[in-house]
Amino acid sequence: MSNQKTPEIPQLRPKERFGIWLLMVLLRTTALTSRVVVRNMEVAEQARERYDGFLVSTWHQDIFFSIWMFRSLHLTALISASRDGEAIYQVMRRFNFKATRGSSNRGGAEGLLDTLQVLKAGEGIAIAPDGPLGPPLEAKPGIVLLAKQANVPILPWSYTCRREWRLKTWDQHRLPQPFNRIEGAFGEPLLVPPDSPPDEIPRYCRKLEDAMRRVSYELRS
Repeated sequence: MSNQKTPEIPQLRPKERFGIWLLMVLLRTTALTSRVVVRNMEVAEQARERYDGFLVSTWHQDIFFSIWMFRSLHLTALISASRDGEAIYQVMRRFNFKATRGSSNRGGAEGLLDTLQVLKAGEGIAIAPDGPLGPPLEAKPGIVLLAKQANVPILPWSYTCRREWRLKTWDQHRLPQPFNRIEGAFGEPLLVPPDSPPDEIPRYCRKLEDAMRRVSYELRS
């Protein structure tokens, strides 16, 4: 493990813990009353077999229901060491997720170093490339740098549903409603050559954004 100092994890208030319980009830209710389909889970399985480690890229607004759709993959998530990040983790850990803690704002260097070690150990990592505070739907360099350094693919991910609520948050977080049809898919793996020069990193960020938009478009077409 990293020798860096572990970021301090905030303690949640009783009101926040009650909110987490409500989210878990909504997540399970929606999943169990809806038709939920992942078109091509084999993309993740093939990446694990070929590369050992891999990165799953999901927009921050898609985290909530992706937790359910990823539960069989036993992923590790890079989660902010903030109060909001702790709330997200308390939901995720009940659905077969582990976590490394850190972001561009709190504990970032420690989280990225630990995440790199997880990838080199052959595990899958889930990252929201526009987190923790946006701008929404814009990929930051962290996920591309991890893919480059660990020599693993990025798997673009998206899902669509017929009915949803939108939270009044920076990412307009999506909450699919119960009694729904929810369909998710992975895009083609994106590889970042280990010898890519630093000035190429922004181009790969744009390629990732394009790939994620393409998955979303194909799901809706």
